[in-house]
Amino acid sequence: MKKLLLAAAAAFAMLLSGCTDMPEGYEAVKAAKQKYETLDSARTVMTDLSTGDTIMELKFFVNANDEMVLSYYGKDGEDEMYAYSNGAEYFYKEPDAEMWKVIGADDENYIYNLYNREYRYPYAQGGIFFLDGTSVESAAVHNNTDGSCTVEYVYDADRLSKSTEGLLDGVSSFSSLATTFAINADGYITSFTQTGTVTDTEGNVNDINLCITVDMMNEVYDIPYPVDKVEK
Repeated sequence: MKKLLLAAAAAFAMLLSGCTDMPEGYEAVKAAKQKYETLDSARTVMTDLSTGDTIMELKFFVNANDEMVLSYYGKDGEDEMYAYSNGAEYFYKEPDAEMWKVIGADDENYIYNLYNREYRYPYAQGGIFFLDGTSVESAAVHNNTDGSCTVEYVYDADRLSKSTEGLLDGVSSFSSLATTFAINADGYITSFTQTGTVTDTEGNVNDINLCITVDMMNEVYDIPYPVDKVEK
């Protein structure tokens, strides 16, 4: 899904800091990305701000056995995909499919689809919030009286293209990128927006206009079982 590539592939940011001076707000954002991975449960939604469409929704909780129970919805154009894990089996439904497929203990890919507190589903990892402190051109931090804050970054497109070369799946270069993090008083990211323009590895120019919101933090205790028909 091209609209998800940038949001989902930024876990490398920690490796780029080195001894370079980081922009204002960087440590707060870095800590908030890490804190997202401590959540026992949450709902995370990605919205295409250009259309208003929900293009990703993940709801998860970690049960008493440290297994991650989750439901996932993803949309790319007209294609929709669903996934569900009860902590022991992983079910998924591909676009236009009538039945679900299941990955169980006998499947060779089983260990890659069994998520838990430490081995988290990709969208339950801090890498979904893009951050590259070495390429920020300007930064602004707005602190609120309730202890929350927003951190705004505008990136230098040339520097960002060089620092991420070969690291972002499907992305060749940037023409522009700006991001905004909203961090609550407890240090959790509640929303993240990114706008800009990228060229993919096939030479196509793609606009980015996405928002990720996180709510129901540590308040999800049950996820309905969505699987009806399973392919045998």
